[in-house]
Amino acid sequence: MKSTAIIFFQLLIPLLMTTGCWNLKEPDQLAFVGGNGLDLTEDGKLEASALLVTPSGVGGGQSGGDKKGSFHVMNATGKNVSDALANMQTMISRVVFAGHRDIFLVGQKLAEKGMGDTIDPFMRSAQSDMRAMIYVVKNGRPKDVFSSKPFFDPFITTTLSDEQEAIGLKPYLAREFVVDVLSDGTQPLLPAVSLNPSKQYSYSGTAILNKDDGVKLVGFLDKKESTYALWIADRISSFILTTFVPEGDGNISLTIDTIGRRIKAKQIEERIQIDVHLIGEGAIIENNTNLDPSKREDLLLIQEKVNQKTKKSIEQLVKKVQEEYQMDIFGFGETVHQQYPRQWKKIKQNWPKTFPTVDVLVKVELQCNDSGLANSSLNRR
Repeated sequence: MKSTAIIFFQLLIPLLMTTGCWNLKEPDQLAFVGGNGLDLTEDGKLEASALLVTPSGVGGGQSGGDKKGSFHVMNATGKNVSDALANMQTMISRVVFAGHRDIFLVGQKLAEKGMGDTIDPFMRSAQSDMRAMIYVVKNGRPKDVFSSKPFFDPFITTTLSDEQEAIGLKPYLAREFVVDVLSDGTQPLLPAVSLNPSKQYSYSGTAILNKDDGVKLVGFLDKKESTYALWIADRISSFILTTFVPEGDGNISLTIDTIGRRIKAKQIEERIQIDVHLIGEGAIIENNTNLDPSKREDLLLIQEKVNQKTKKSIEQLVKKVQEEYQMDIFGFGETVHQQYPRQWKKIKQNWPKTFPTVDVLVKVELQCNDSGLANSSLNRR
């Protein structure tokens, strides 16, 4: 009898210690967030937006017979982010769940004021997914982006995340943004979206932020400038390059799909010098010149001109960022930190003032490994 009681209590104790899923919510009790956004209203109030996925409206197809849309956009204002989200929660019957969030948008108005304080709850919450992509909405508001209807997908959040891969950008996730904000030698460079001529929201370049001033927006780079900046920052995997070749009296386009970069810092007396070596390999996809890439001398001439013009464009970009924005979006400070850790301790506090004065030497080395299926241009002149 005594042994039976002991066995009974041994079986009972694990059951008492097991808490179970007491707070489990069924899917039909949750409102799944596809994207969150923050901005300021016209009168300066903080506005939170959310794209809520409507499961019954997704994948209905022709036979689904469903009349509901695939998403619903909610907006609410508040004293701070938590207050705005709490006000949003009072508008719907399901618990808002952001664990599957794809996109986080920041309106230009809020970015210009500084997003450091308001973005904190989204990064701090255990429910937040740090794999969400983060964007600045140029000349627009998050709720306008969420309300747009894309060509292919049920809602815009999927379109924006797919677009980055389609144009060769490496995904810039919330966790990378946090790393850049907390680092000493890099300023955040966020992808930007805006309304394109087709009245669709799409990638339009990048936004430069100053983490030392409340993560405040200081300017934008266009698509071409952003490609070069992201190449230096190792955040791009492929791109298409079009260059005018005077000797061939026409343009030539290459698709660059093998990309690399080497950044080195040198300390020459009291000055810092950064050597930027950008490499890439690709194929000619369009030839509007009178040159024949199948001939070695013509191919070498094309490569030389492409490298010269690309080098000049990148030098102009670096100079623009140093003089106009004075923000180290390339991460040169981190390179100095890694190569000269002792010296970095002395100069890191003054790095924002040092960066504009740093000498940057650029070398571009692109190779055309494939001239395409045709030799010279079919449009002979």
